Amino acid sequence: MRLGISTACFYPEPIEVAVERIAVLGFHTMEIFFNTESEYDAPFLRQLKRAAERHAIDIVSIHPYTSLMEGMLLFSAYPRRTEDGFAQYRRYMEAAKYLGARYLTFHGERFMGEESLFDHMERAYTVYHRLCAMADEIGITLTQENVAWCKSREPRYLHLLEEHVPELHYTLDLKQASRAGYHWAEYLDIMGERLYNIHINDYDDTHSCLLPGDGSVEYTALQKALDGIGYDRQMLIEVYSSNFKEDREIACAAEVLQQQMHCRL
Repeated sequence: MRLGISTACFYPEPIEVAVERIAVLGFHTMEIFFNTESEYDAPFLRQLKRAAERHAIDIVSIHPYTSLMEGMLLFSAYPRRTEDGFAQYRRYMEAAKYLGARYLTFHGERFMGEESLFDHMERAYTVYHRLCAMADEIGITLTQENVAWCKSREPRYLHLLEEHVPELHYTLDLKQASRAGYHWAEYLDIMGERLYNIHINDYDDTHSCLLPGDGSVEYTALQKALDGIGYDRQMLIEVYSSNFKEDREIACAAEVLQQQMHCRL
């Protein structure tokens, strides 16, 4: 299993600066978290691709900045906006393909309370079917992430997606599970062999996000669970820039994961 990192760890540093820092740290697997629309333009994508190739870094996934708006863009009852949203996400998927990425990380609808958790599920299934088909046509995979402020926070909701959209795959995020009040294992039980990506981090009783090794996550238990489903893809360190002061702290976190899990840079 490969150990990588997300450019999100260095926000608000520009992506191209984050790539250089990632290279110095010795990572060869990376997720690009796009922060604005112009970063999908061809000149910037060429710059990113050249930088990744120069440092022998595999861009394995991308994360659109519009994850904050996916409910409005793709799941509303306003058909014209939905079609525009699909066109926008086709552009993102094509950018992912150009960069050599295999996955697009997706948040989905915002959680607006228990009473609306299962509203318009048939419409949601249709959206997911279309997104997955579009991703497959382009040559990448859509991965639904569990996110504390989205409907995907609820294992019950993810279970319905797993049942009704069998072509959908998943990204597991440990800190987001804890923030939603669940243990990561409850999500992993649903995602199973359709887990294609992991955002790895740590937390404790007073901090919802920490660098790996700074909290209470039992990584040996996580490794055992991943072995049980045959997972052997990648884990990506994804924390916030406020979780560390110096890049060497990330290097120490990577060492912790390499010692406690079956992963390599």
